Amino acid sequence: MGLYKRGLVWWMRFTYKGQQVRKSTETTDKKLAEKIYYKVVNQIAERKWFDVDEGNKRTFAELAEKYETQVFRELKSWRCSISYLNQLKGFFGKYKLNEITPALIDDFKQMRKKQGVKPATINRQFKILRRMLNLARNRWQWIKETPIVEMEQNADTKRVRHLSFEEFNKLLNCCESWLRDIVIIAAWTGLRKGNILNLKWNQVDLLSRVILLNGEETKNKEDLRIPIASHAYHVLEVTMKKNDSKSPYVFYDNNGIPFKAGRIQLNFKKALKCVEIEDFRFHDLRHCFASWHRQSGVDLDTLAELMGHKDTRMTRRYAHITPVHLRKAVDLLEKSYSEYSTNLAQSNVAMATQTA
Repeated sequence: MGLYKRGLVWWMRFTYKGQQVRKSTETTDKKLAEKIYYKVVNQIAERKWFDVDEGNKRTFAELAEKYETQVFRELKSWRCSISYLNQLKGFFGKYKLNEITPALIDDFKQMRKKQGVKPATINRQFKILRRMLNLARNRWQWIKETPIVEMEQNADTKRVRHLSFEEFNKLLNCCESWLRDIVIIAAWTGLRKGNILNLKWNQVDLLSRVILLNGEETKNKEDLRIPIASHAYHVLEVTMKKNDSKSPYVFYDNNGIPFKAGRIQLNFKKALKCVEIEDFRFHDLRHCFASWHRQSGVDLDTLAELMGHKDTRMTRRYAHITPVHLRKAVDLLEKSYSEYSTNLAQSNVAMATQTA
């Protein structure tokens, strides 16, 4: 048994994470000390015990490093979120984990607001922060409790924005050639930025004109089969013919590796500024894909399938019908009814003539 005495008090000795640990039971009663000792041993076996000193020793910078190497880079969208993680490290990095309180988290929120950051962006950062702290408690046992991370209530979760064909063509004219190809693929396939940047040739079937993603590469964990429209097909065909590298990726830099999300964002913003398009981001190209299809008459169920949505509620957020297209829909109904009324009247006249 790992119990021994120091003076009148019983101490316990055990192994935790490969290290010898000595802790006082804070009792002189041997039977009570035995109960405390066996409780700790069982908690360690069930991964429910942690060293209370860990939170005072570990810094957020250490947590960020562990999260980035063991968890973050395994996520499909990590390239798009790396800037969020870096900003969290910049603010919280020097603090011990037990020093990260709701008040300190609120200080970060207020700082970001003063920098003009939108509530929705702050919430995306807070989702990462919340997950990191939960892992620190549940997986690595570095902290006993997680501080409350209060999300922004005024975040615009229903933000809608898409381009007309005219705006889209002007945007393409302001893009560098390599970015232009990526923008076309985004708008005509509806793929997310992470999927495009990591797209490989073995996922592209030009003969069948489809892009195939398995469940490990999609947000909803289900296989996705996207027909390749003519505009996207032309880009992929030309890109394949120009491919003089052994890189398996469709879009890559001079080193044969996928373009960084930061580079895409920077150059995309320059193109938007050039064409004077405001309040638009790269992900909104996915809104363009959805809206253009809806305005062309594609039903929600089919569109949900194309976009990899499990139901049409999310699809409705992406697909925006303009007043002009709503008017056309009403006109189509009126036209159908008018044709029916005309045919009915002609039929009645014909029947009356035959009777006479």
